[in-house]
Amino acid sequence: MRKKILSVLFLFCLMGNQTEIQANEITIGIALGFTGPTESIVPSMASSAELAISEANSSKIFLNGEKKINLINIDTMCDKSQIKSINNTINKNNIIAIIGAACPGISEGILLGSANEKNIPMISPSATTPLLSTIDEKNLFFRTTAPSNRDGEVLAKIIKDKGIKRIAISFQDTNYGKELERNFKKTLNDSNVEITVSLPMKMNKTDLSNEVSVLAAAGGDAVAIFTEVEQDGERLIKSILDSGAFEKFILSDRMINESTEKEFGKLLNNSFGIIPGSNSKNINSFYKIAQKNNIDTSEPFIGESYDAAAILILALQEKNLKSNNNLSKNIMSVSNSPGTKIYPGEIAKGLKLLKKGKKINFEGATNIEFDINGDAFGTFLEKEVIKGKFKTRQQR
Repeated sequence: MRKKILSVLFLFCLMGNQTEIQANEITIGIALGFTGPTESIVPSMASSAELAISEANSSKIFLNGEKKINLINIDTMCDKSQIKSINNTINKNNIIAIIGAACPGISEGILLGSANEKNIPMISPSATTPLLSTIDEKNLFFRTTAPSNRDGEVLAKIIKDKGIKRIAISFQDTNYGKELERNFKKTLNDSNVEITVSLPMKMNKTDLSNEVSVLAAAGGDAVAIFTEVEQDGERLIKSILDSGAFEKFILSDRMINESTEKEFGKLLNNSFGIIPGSNSKNINSFYKIAQKNNIDTSEPFIGESYDAAAILILALQEKNLKSNNNLSKNIMSVSNSPGTKIYPGEIAKGLKLLKKGKKINFEGATNIEFDINGDAFGTFLEKEVIKGKFKTRQQR
């Protein structure tokens, strides 16, 4: 009998301790494709978000030091068949805000699922489809990267500036590829650049020879590739190079990383593309912090990931102080002017100012300012392969 009583007491204490642990934590989910087509870029994105979380937790100012942020990784696999499981994970873990997702289709599934059901705001560092803004009826969706109509326009402008007259296009048959291709084509047509062919690519095809033949037959001064590195991107470049059909490649943001550079090097000299980012004081400050924490600063969306996490932290601080039940309003408030500007590495400063009742304007790594739809206007870096390395030409 005594053993039973002790066991019950032990269980009661354990349950009480777990409740106390949960009461001392706020749970944020980071929903990214840790495996699947984006797995090469996601580790740096996640590490960047974790930097912001670490700043807040170590400040002892966040929510008066009474609570810490618990960050839960949710592997979306960038696979829409996982939506039900992803939403169940969000609901089961009492997640109050989401960083992500990386892929537009997953972002849509979360937004129309658990986010809408539980009024959970989400900030994506990389989902670019404009559709997400149009279906966001509760003002829950934000993004620290620009929608795809913007990057398509910028890339087309670079082609016009370079005097390229004829191009072939190959794009991934997904929301990401189709949105980018559509806006890219529209701007090219307005610029009188001839599109010799625009070819959708089915994912994970074993044999790409037919696609390469179509691109080669159409010809052009360059070929644009709008896909993921792991999602046939490298195989397509290799097949095109082997065919000798094109020497110059126009690459979307998800094709520009260390893997592409390492695999092809000087074979891609004079090829070019864009990634979200800037060469401002803000981003350079962030890069110094990232490098100290062993984050590869050549990867895309790292500044955007840091900013997404930081905005949620600061919004939670303001919401707590104002007793405001609408976190989305706080997200807009801490991110937009007017207010004291907050830069990378200054989350503790922002928390302190909010605690004093001051207004802040989080600029972050990427010069954040949300429009009425929660979209960032965004800046881009033009990248060109010079002597086998991706080099920044200018900010666009």
